[in-house]
Amino acid sequence: MYIAACIFSVFCSLILPLGCALALCIRKRTLIRPLLLGAACFTVFQLFIRLPILQLVLPKMAWFALMSAAQPLLYCSFLGVTAGLFEELGRYIVMALFMKKRLSAAAGIGFGLGHGGIESVLLVGINSAAALFMAPMAEPGMILAGGVERLSAMLMHVAWSVLVMKSLRDRKPLLLLWAVLGHTLVDIFAAWALYMALPVWGIEAALMLCALWAFIFIKKEYEKEKMP
Repeated sequence: MYIAACIFSVFCSLILPLGCALALCIRKRTLIRPLLLGAACFTVFQLFIRLPILQLVLPKMAWFALMSAAQPLLYCSFLGVTAGLFEELGRYIVMALFMKKRLSAAAGIGFGLGHGGIESVLLVGINSAAALFMAPMAEPGMILAGGVERLSAMLMHVAWSVLVMKSLRDRKPLLLLWAVLGHTLVDIFAAWALYMALPVWGIEAALMLCALWAFIFIKKEYEKEKMP
């Protein structure tokens, strides 16, 4: 069961993102640039900027040390807020600078797949693949849940990317605010739920409902663009 759970997680977090990216590039070569920019956006704004600030800069400040030690729910909320701000504003900045002439829903899908895909591969996929060759370190159910969570997260990243793209293209800053708010609330919910030890599959069910909304939104925007 453990091996099967690891294989499922590897499929969801490593094989599927890379496979979708490859298929997208083969089918529509114009989406290669948005996909690569999405991957670069996550790498720069999350891995090179946000995480070093959280891990190296803020721990030296008394208020942050006190919050992380004595106020866990506030700390979880702070992490959710910073994730929403850094990633969604990062999307907006990258799109505004490098995709001014590629502000279609399809380009947003490519961007989101690159963003969510590289996050999945780096944060979950590589570890899941390594777990296949190591002694069991987690319950199979938790590993399965991790794979399902990646599917939900990738769909939401695509939806947020399309939303930010729409904000930039239609000059509607409120849509960017909705992307920041949505991302923040999802991250806060997930962090609070884990801290309060809520049933893991209940958490995943809630995230899957969010992912269902994401899928409907993506489909609607893509089809709207294809209408004559």
